[in-house]
Amino acid sequence: MQISEQQKQDLAIDGAIVLRGLFSPERLERLREAFDYGIAHPSSLHGYAYKGTDQETFNDYGNYNNRAVHLETVKALGLGELVASLWGSEHVWLVGEEIFVKKGGLGGRSPWHQDNSYSPVEGPHLLNIWTSFEKIPRKNALEFVRGSHRGVQYNGTSYDDANDHTKPLWHKTDWPRLPDIEAERAKDPDSWDVFTFDLEIGDALVFHSGILHGGAPVTPDCPIRHTLVYRFHGDQTFYRPLPLEGGSSFEYDISGMNDPSLRPGDPYRSKYSDQLL
Repeated sequence: MQISEQQKQDLAIDGAIVLRGLFSPERLERLREAFDYGIAHPSSLHGYAYKGTDQETFNDYGNYNNRAVHLETVKALGLGELVASLWGSEHVWLVGEEIFVKKGGLGGRSPWHQDNSYSPVEGPHLLNIWTSFEKIPRKNALEFVRGSHRGVQYNGTSYDDANDHTKPLWHKTDWPRLPDIEAERAKDPDSWDVFTFDLEIGDALVFHSGILHGGAPVTPDCPIRHTLVYRFHGDQTFYRPLPLEGGSSFEYDISGMNDPSLRPGDPYRSKYSDQLL
């Protein structure tokens, strides 16, 4: 796919774009094989957010045992070259994959969050390619707050309270608590500059990992969603340690994410990443 200067600019400024028809039927089939492999071979950390509620979502992330499958898929589909062209980065690293399944037609919104509140990184070269294998109408698509990847770093959400999506991840930090964006939008639809895209089969959302994003519910008229996300780093990815003091509310221990050998602002290369370019 040829990337236009407008797409590069929109990604840099707004924080998210859609790439129409990125995956032809043949390419999408290859991507689905990697997704299905991940479902068939889950990691020990796979689980359900909001289990037992109408917001229940299956999730698995960064399964190192499946690394070779995803790395081969990314290389076969030329996604490293695509990401490099979006950034103008000489080098690109695959950070990992994430798998989501929502079904039943009643799954609620994913909470607003920034991915890098769970990872010790900052900088312009943080990218997600988010692909669903179903047609997703605008009202069921992932939403974004325009330009928020260039703004405040918020605390994360704990993902353990279906009644309060702003419940803090980190117990001791100067990162402010997530705002209740949905409550504010209910009072004033223009209170946040939220944007999204409808998605045809083969389209992909491409967005900065630090942008505020959330939503993507399933509903009776869009009752199931299978989504595969690949995350990438580039040359301009820098170390910004997580606020580990006081611990977190997260179900899994992510205290090993910080790297004491690095100083804030150092170029960041995760030990779990694979260089593509």
